[in-house]
Amino acid sequence: MLNLDSCRNVLVVGYGVSGKSVYEFLKKRGVNVSVYDDRDGNIPDRVMDVQCKHFDVVIKSPSIPFMLHNCHPVIKEANDTGIPVLSTFDVFRIYNPNAKIIAVTGTNGKSTTTALICHIMHKAGFSVEMGGNIGVPYFEMPQAEWYVLEMSSYELASSQYLDFEISCVLNIEPDHLAFHGNLEYYASAKHKALEHAQFRFISYEDEITMSRYAYRDNVVTISTENEPNSDIYVCENAIFNNSTNRIAVNLSVFPNLRGKHNHQNIAFAYAICKHLGLQSREIINHISSFVPLPHRLNTVRKIGNVVFVNDSKATNPGSAARALATFVGYKIYWLVGGRSKKVDPMVYIRDYMAGVQKIYLFGESMDEFGAVFKGIKKTVRCQTMMTALNMAYQDAKLDNGASVVLLSPMCASFDQFDSFEHRGNEFVKMVQGLE
Repeated sequence: MLNLDSCRNVLVVGYGVSGKSVYEFLKKRGVNVSVYDDRDGNIPDRVMDVQCKHFDVVIKSPSIPFMLHNCHPVIKEANDTGIPVLSTFDVFRIYNPNAKIIAVTGTNGKSTTTALICHIMHKAGFSVEMGGNIGVPYFEMPQAEWYVLEMSSYELASSQYLDFEISCVLNIEPDHLAFHGNLEYYASAKHKALEHAQFRFISYEDEITMSRYAYRDNVVTISTENEPNSDIYVCENAIFNNSTNRIAVNLSVFPNLRGKHNHQNIAFAYAICKHLGLQSREIINHISSFVPLPHRLNTVRKIGNVVFVNDSKATNPGSAARALATFVGYKIYWLVGGRSKKVDPMVYIRDYMAGVQKIYLFGESMDEFGAVFKGIKKTVRCQTMMTALNMAYQDAKLDNGASVVLLSPMCASFDQFDSFEHRGNEFVKMVQGLE
């Protein structure tokens, strides 16, 4: 591994959350750090005209593209010049070579699973912290013996010093294809977590991952489709151990984690914590005290027969499908919009559309999704999320029976908001302001 403390000049490319964190960490250690960022703004130690030959190492923020089809000019120059390019995770590993890491990745569910594993371990007395793509930069985590890290495909693809005690891939569905180029490269990025782990946990229903890892050593398979050939499987609202065929966890006792997608999150967390030596009863008790993450199927408010749900974190069709499946039996007034991932949503949501009464479109993707849903469901072009919310509420409150106004936008947020958190927070404010 590189010794960054001995480097004379270090360049950080990208001054977002991760880039800022690694910059501040290295500055405190006395390292001479410069920053390059394409955006306007007040950025410390900024360099505009970069010549990579003047730097000993380049540190790349996760979202900076680096592949052949989209490589950022500064990263390409560094590669051409022979200057090492590290990820922010690489820097964390350099300064924490003995840390025990549980890596959690997948297209959907990784934030909840990361937080749930960390919560169970913390309650059980482990010295543990969580961070990574979940919103806590590596260098802002307190020191601990164990770290549970949500690993994005961006970070995995560009990291060199991967070394995990445990890793899991929850699922792989088309996402971030513009960044990675195609599904194969995206899957390969996710699978780097498995390649560099001592123990691996994978989904029995994930055909891509199963085809590559099902028969490797130290692999645990988890099914949510009642597959008894898997090591752990979910059947009729319960988790079973294949070795005993006895109920290990009764899922009905967790009303704060409802839905099939959360059953998968719980099953992975349960399997990993069992591997760490915890007893089933202890794991169950700690899951019961878990508070779900913001912006993931959070009930904001109920007015009359109308429930308002914030699922801003649903940034792709697969995640939105999980939200629709959760509200079977409700009349759904669905808010959709933002920056599209350019993935056909009907592949994922077709089986869950029966309860959708109307779709309220906002943001960049209005034309695209207006065409997708034409002839399938009635859509309303709303331009902004506020207009979408107000129109959905007016329609929902006139309906009889249980109704839900669901923000599960199926898109990235960057057309009208800074992040999915910003979008979700604004939705909550708007709902709280309704009369």
